[in-house]
Amino acid sequence: MELIDYKAFEGVKIIRQKSFVDDRGSFLKAYQKKDFLPNYHIEQINFVQSVEKHTLRGLHFQFGEYAESKLFRVVKGEMITLFVDLRKASDTFLQGDTFHLKDRNEAILLPRGFATGYLTLEDNCEVLYLSDNIYVPGTEGGVRWDDPKINLSLPVTKPVISDKDISWDHLSDGFPGIFN
Repeated sequence: MELIDYKAFEGVKIIRQKSFVDDRGSFLKAYQKKDFLPNYHIEQINFVQSVEKHTLRGLHFQFGEYAESKLFRVVKGEMITLFVDLRKASDTFLQGDTFHLKDRNEAILLPRGFATGYLTLEDNCEVLYLSDNIYVPGTEGGVRWDDPKINLSLPVTKPVISDKDISWDHLSDGFPGIFN
C-alpha cells in the first residue's frame, strides 16, 4: 500500500493498493486500520449508486463538531472527485481541484475542512465512501461546483444534479471560511 501526499493540499492523500488476483477473481483489502491510517476513525460507510452518467453530488461539508473527513473509492465505473479547501489558515484556502478515480485499487482521503463531491463518468457508477463522523441534518453546507472562483475543470456543463446542490452559494459571493 502506498500513501501519497496530493499536490500542495495539506492532508489530502492518495491511497494506492494492489489486488490479489487468481483464477477465481480478485481480492482487495479495502480498509485495514493498521495498514492505512492508524488515526482515522470510521463512523459511517456510504454506498452510492448513480444511474446516469454525469451525475454530480456535492460539493458538501459539515461544520462544527460534525465536520468530517472522507475517503472515496469507486467500486464500479469512473468518477472525478471534486474538492475545495475551506480552512482559513491553509495556504490553499478557497482553492479547489479534482482527482480521477477509475481503479478500485486507488482511493482519495479528503480531510476535515474540505467541501467534497464527485461527478460520475459512466452510467450505473457505484461509489463507496467512508467518513470519520456521522451525517447530521442542519450542520451541512455546500459550495457550487461551477463557481468561477474555484474553476474546477469538468467534462460537462449541465450535470445531473439535485435541487439542493444547485442552490449552494458561490464562493465569489463572499465566503468567510468556517474552518480554522
